[in-house]
Amino acid sequence: MTLSKEELEKRVSVLERKALREKKARQLAENQLEKYSLDIYEANQSLKGALADSKQKQLELEYLARTSSDVASEIPLNDMISNIVMLTGEFCSASYGLLIISENGQDLSDKNKKVWSLEQGWQENSKAKELAVSLLPLCESTIMDSWLVSLVDNSELDENRPINSIFYTNFAWSGSKVGWLAFLSEDEGIAEDLLPVLNTSKEHLVSGIRRRLTDIRILKRNVQLQDSLSKLEKARRQLIQSEKMASLGQLAAGVAHEINNPIAFIRSNLEVLQDYLNDYKQLNTQMQASFEKNKTLDISRFKDICKKVDLDYIEEDSEDLLQSNIEGLDRVKEIVDNLKGFSHSGDEALVETSLNDCIQAALKIAGNMFKYQHKIDNHMSTDCPLILGISGQLQQVFVNLFVNAAHAMEDGGILTIDYTKINDAVVIHIKDTGSGMDEETVNQLFTPFFTTKPVGVGTGLGLSVSYAILEAHGAQVTVDSELNVGTTFNITFPVIN
Repeated sequence: MTLSKEELEKRVSVLERKALREKKARQLAENQLEKYSLDIYEANQSLKGALADSKQKQLELEYLARTSSDVASEIPLNDMISNIVMLTGEFCSASYGLLIISENGQDLSDKNKKVWSLEQGWQENSKAKELAVSLLPLCESTIMDSWLVSLVDNSELDENRPINSIFYTNFAWSGSKVGWLAFLSEDEGIAEDLLPVLNTSKEHLVSGIRRRLTDIRILKRNVQLQDSLSKLEKARRQLIQSEKMASLGQLAAGVAHEINNPIAFIRSNLEVLQDYLNDYKQLNTQMQASFEKNKTLDISRFKDICKKVDLDYIEEDSEDLLQSNIEGLDRVKEIVDNLKGFSHSGDEALVETSLNDCIQAALKIAGNMFKYQHKIDNHMSTDCPLILGISGQLQQVFVNLFVNAAHAMEDGGILTIDYTKINDAVVIHIKDTGSGMDEETVNQLFTPFFTTKPVGVGTGLGLSVSYAILEAHGAQVTVDSELNVGTTFNITFPVIN
């Protein structure tokens, strides 16, 4: 069927409108697609930027975490700084890194040529060290708040690694010294967004350095205090020993008299025994003469000879004399042993000790101070509980107290020694009936160099040294005294459970 021209034109017009609509729709779709593509591109770029920022933040966090971990650890100061130089160098991609200590503009670490290298780690590199020192303003003692970056003109440490910049900071070290962290880089500076991270790391580093330097100072102070304590302890032992020997000096005359008595009667006994020996020689001579004359020796003749020299008495008395000599020598040995035990410095270890034995030994040493008009009333016994102590030192305490009591009872009196058990303690009571003391004197009694004795008689150290010894034994001492009545020392010792 053939269409008319009008119909054809109408159909063409319809087709043209349809084509135009499709073209517009296609163009609209293309525009939308282009917009979507642009949005996707921009989103992708944004994601890439965010990912880069995220990676950078992760690197920053890892860097700060590792530096903080080193600062908070107990590793030595030099190791901590070496680790932070390495971590900072890697974080900033620096070529070299190092620590310099200066004072008054002078490099104090000139003998240390160690420098950190990005490729080879820590090694000696005098060129890198000299370059860094020449670029740093060591004469500036002002502590910087942040890091500074300086460009370097045409500096090369080797053929493959030019140095274009140095970035550095400083911090207070100890005294007037200043510490410098310096990094040489191929880049012309560092990114500004790294500076806050480096500043945070610097704060951690300064905190760690301050703590470790403080620990070092405390350690040195502790060593000094320990040394002082050792010297004081040595001086204390010497003072105790000196006072002990001074006490022996005061007791020397009496001790000599104590030793002289048994020596005197031993000598007398030996002279008698010498006479008895002569009688035995005479007996032997008479028996030989009788035998030679009579060619025999009958029993009656033997008895006559023995009766003439009084052999029965000689035998009986010789046994008594020998026993007396043995007892005298034992007495001398006992005195010497007591003196030896008293004067010996001994060790400083507290061991199981008998107060009864200490007091008995002290009485034997100081007993000669008590004359015929004195009486010693000793109620100590083996039932007295044991304590932890040093026997020689406790003997020194009791000797001092006994000697003081004797001096207080110049015209005679009674020294009473007793003890009381109280729960986990034992109290030793040493009472004299001497001149007594007023309250002011009692209050100064244990003060070093205080004495009521005449010049040349007392050192004023006996009771103060005794007090120190009792304190070391965990003992407590009280004094009850009344003028013209007497004095009682009450010493409380903790006992062994």
